[in-house]
Amino acid sequence: MSSVKFLFTEENVGKRHGVYPDEEQDRTKPYSEKFWSKVETLPIERIREIQMERFRNIVQFAYARSPFYRRIWDNAGIKPEDIRGWDDIRHIPIVTKYDFGDDQKENPPYGTAFTSPPNTQLKYWQTSGTTAKPRLWTETKEDWENGIFLYSRGLYAHGIRPGWRGFFGFSYPPFIAFWLCHSACESMGCQIVPKGPLSTKAWLGLIKNLSTTGVDSFLAATPTFTMRHVEMAEELGINLKELNIKVLTMAGEPGACVPSTKKYLENAWAAKAHDQLGSVETSGPVMYSCAEQAEEENMSDHLNLDSFLVELVDPDTLKPVGDGEPGATVVTALTRFGMPTIRFLLGDWMTISYEKCRCGRTLPLAKGGIKARSDDLIIIKGTNIYPSLIENSVRSIEGLSPEYRIRVKRTNAIVMVEAKPGIKKTDYQKLSKILEEDIRDKTSVRLMIEVNPPGTLPREDVKTKRIIRE
Repeated sequence: MSSVKFLFTEENVGKRHGVYPDEEQDRTKPYSEKFWSKVETLPIERIREIQMERFRNIVQFAYARSPFYRRIWDNAGIKPEDIRGWDDIRHIPIVTKYDFGDDQKENPPYGTAFTSPPNTQLKYWQTSGTTAKPRLWTETKEDWENGIFLYSRGLYAHGIRPGWRGFFGFSYPPFIAFWLCHSACESMGCQIVPKGPLSTKAWLGLIKNLSTTGVDSFLAATPTFTMRHVEMAEELGINLKELNIKVLTMAGEPGACVPSTKKYLENAWAAKAHDQLGSVETSGPVMYSCAEQAEEENMSDHLNLDSFLVELVDPDTLKPVGDGEPGATVVTALTRFGMPTIRFLLGDWMTISYEKCRCGRTLPLAKGGIKARSDDLIIIKGTNIYPSLIENSVRSIEGLSPEYRIRVKRTNAIVMVEAKPGIKKTDYQKLSKILEEDIRDKTSVRLMIEVNPPGTLPREDVKTKRIIRE
């Protein structure tokens, strides 16, 4: 019998279906002053053992209860008992967002991936629809409890502690994003201040008013909205550095690991920028940054490999890439049971490194964080270009606003940017040339640049679709 202490009681959560190693100990409180969980410091060999045990368990569970997976695996001639070692995992078909989308179209509204009636599960979500039609997703109390455990781990690594105040720059739609962060902060003993439908102007006024109480605080928001705060604060004459925000915990899109974006936000807020990234399909965060990585100019994120199997593949062939090579992520959520995610092509583009981090965590690193979603990769003249490289250029050039869009036209692309207020139009051509050369130095490709007056590009308060394909 497991000695693990959970957040929910057995009467509340019901029978748990997961594998819970004794090393998780008491999930409801920190393991030490530095780590939320002992698991973060286990030898990688032990983490691999946990991965395999959990992988076999979720495959058996899904085959027995999910018509979606049973159908796909039967068609491929795969049975749970066929998974004896790591090489066998590759025989299980990779599934995509289109597979789930087609299933839900044919079997509305939820499809057939669920393992228990969706209306009896605790949470209902929709994907954001950034790269495809929104899909429905649900999860059980056990799934939610596991997500809270992982999110608490990341927040604690950022330096957030019980008693802090969390400002949630989030409108609370049916997209998982900061809902899970909200629950994790509550369970940690932090105070929650939700933005909801408040305007950005009113929201900043609320933060300023509460900042006078002297409570250490953090902001939870997308990089897009964290950036939007800076622009609005300048208009209102509010000094963000005086709001006592110590940590910027960001999710939903890459940002904290883009060096120029990280530097821009940290300078504006006098706070440390951090990542906590996952997806609706994976529920809990797949990766998070630690305080030591936040001190690096090129920050990396720790991968929660005890709870996720993360494989890197070539997005075209779906074949595994070599060790140390970049690839698109195929993710299995090892502790999600309501609607399992098994060998799902999430498509985040990254490189995995097993170098030791100064923080003492043994969890490997997504080197430099997520570079892009594979859907967002731009191929110009045979060269793969990550939007994060262009973002890094735009936000490092004095005289340019941090806002940008990339309009892709067949084999070429136009980078649309804005000049900062006060920049003369006669200087636009000079700025265009500087940005063009900086991007060329980073990518070896020369792109067209369009410098616009301030306020030309639309602003978003959640996530911004940077790539416009025509």
